Amino acid sequence: MADSHYDLCIVGGGINGAGIARDAAGRGFKVLLVDQGDFAGCTSSASSKMIHGGLRYLEFFDFGLVRKSLAEREIMMAIAPEIVHPLEFCIPHQNSVRPAWMVRLGLFIYDHLWPRKKLPSSRKINLKKHPYGLPLREDLDVGFTYADCWVDDARLVILNIRDAANHGADVRNYTKAIAVKRGDSKWNITVEEVDTGSKQKVTAKVVINATGPYAYEFLEKTGHVLNDTPKLRLVQGTHIVVPKLYEGQQAYLLQQPDKRVVFVFPYGKYSLCGTTETEFNGDPVEVMATRAEKKYLCESLNAHFKKQTSLDEIVWDYSGVRPLFEDSETDARKVSRDYRIYEDRAGGLTLLSIFGGKITTYRTLSEEVMDVLSLDFPDMKHAWTKNVPLPTCPVNLEQEPNDKDLRFFIEREWAKTAEDILWRRTKWGVHLPKDKVKAIEKRIPELIKKETTGNAPT
Repeated sequence: MADSHYDLCIVGGGINGAGIARDAAGRGFKVLLVDQGDFAGCTSSASSKMIHGGLRYLEFFDFGLVRKSLAEREIMMAIAPEIVHPLEFCIPHQNSVRPAWMVRLGLFIYDHLWPRKKLPSSRKINLKKHPYGLPLREDLDVGFTYADCWVDDARLVILNIRDAANHGADVRNYTKAIAVKRGDSKWNITVEEVDTGSKQKVTAKVVINATGPYAYEFLEKTGHVLNDTPKLRLVQGTHIVVPKLYEGQQAYLLQQPDKRVVFVFPYGKYSLCGTTETEFNGDPVEVMATRAEKKYLCESLNAHFKKQTSLDEIVWDYSGVRPLFEDSETDARKVSRDYRIYEDRAGGLTLLSIFGGKITTYRTLSEEVMDVLSLDFPDMKHAWTKNVPLPTCPVNLEQEPNDKDLRFFIEREWAKTAEDILWRRTKWGVHLPKDKVKAIEKRIPELIKKETTGNAPT
């Protein structure tokens, strides 16, 4: 392949890389986005799937992050209504964990840190009389409600990347940046297709390291760690899917004796429960739920719901690794979920690295990256993503797919394996009967073989 030059080379196709690619391409930049695996193949498809202010962050006085997140919650409901949905949460109160006045004060602050346009305010409820109390144990009588949003995290990534491609970005999954070297006036980058081993040399004015939990490792491997380069703290979070615990579309926030919180969401014919916070060492793509984590989540459910759940009833589990920037805090709960943009401008060429962050604030992070790059591109166009809707999906994700549906993900959304479709672009892998899933797993490679994939058309 011939050499190509780009304004930006973004390494990492999770939510931050996807958001930056969309923002930059929409401002007219020539963008290359690469990921060594599938888009959203790591942390960005293994979240708690919420667009939220972060109610529990108030306990650690992280008011700036909560305010920023609440503002983004309103924006995301407007620009991605297909995948971002309002969701009311019930907090069954246990005074032994936090006193009622503290919970009520936290909810009051949460209601008023940013103007609410679409979501209801919090309130106190009697669980003995309110429908939300029906599935809960009899010894729980006081509760609180508040509202946040649910999001299909992997689809949020894909829709941002589709829009980036619609604006001219060159996007490639299963493509690894194996060398990143400074030249006289540009970066010299070698990318390699993981499946074929085919290499291409490209150049870019700016490189952006958006590799999530691999951010420090990427700098190490490419020789760009400096004395003040931040380090990452990797925290594993596990979720489980179990037979439905209750009827209704409400979610629950369960307060744990160790001061953590566990969320429970309606998930089709199931309930989704998570998350844990465990220090992680290893390759993030290989993270797996431990028995101890699954046991912890089941015990949380059983302490609150009448319907009891055993380990062998777990239908599916998944784990993700949250990349938090390291600080002196010993308690993983208290480490900030905010992000840091680290600038390396040695030799007159810019390398930006993203440390930390959360799905809710990916769009503001992208805008801040563009602000930082105004030094490199002084004629940059204005911010635009706040008011422009994301693309939509023509496939009905609630029903069994036909070949046309499967081809859409292959031709338009860069799917290259059955897993890409069944577990990221959709959740058919968990929601369809096992025999249907196996039939689709067999069919997808046949369809992929027939297609020549590249940059997805509009």
